[in-house]
Amino acid sequence: MNSLLQGHPQKKQRSVFRLSMIADEPVYLLLTMDGTNIDPIVDELGGGGARIVSAKYFDHFYEGQFVGPAVLVLQDEGMPVVYPVVKWKEWPVIGVEFMDISDKDREMILRFLFKIERRMVQRSSKPVSGRRRR
Repeated sequence: MNSLLQGHPQKKQRSVFRLSMIADEPVYLLLTMDGTNIDPIVDELGGGGARIVSAKYFDHFYEGQFVGPAVLVLQDEGMPVVYPVVKWKEWPVIGVEFMDISDKDREMILRFLFKIERRMVQRSSKPVSGRRRR
């Protein structure tokens, strides 16, 4: 959960729950920059921000930049509207904070995160099948 802060010791501890995304539940951030539609994958998500990966459009981002409105695509949960501002970047990763997010959209994000967390716990608690007897 603190992986967003690793490599960025000057960043303050986040007060909102954050979770790394899992491969079979991809999350995208749909936004338009300079007339170009881009959809970077979200590597880590929280109710107050995200860590996105965008090698192709990395140079289009700069610290302090407002890149919203944007839409988070949360599989089986919804598409909340967020207003990201770039807080930091380190190729190919960009850290964004969601500004002026509605309570309804923040709750949708948190519901999605708890659903992902439950799936991760369920997977880790499944017994590992042993070798077959001969």
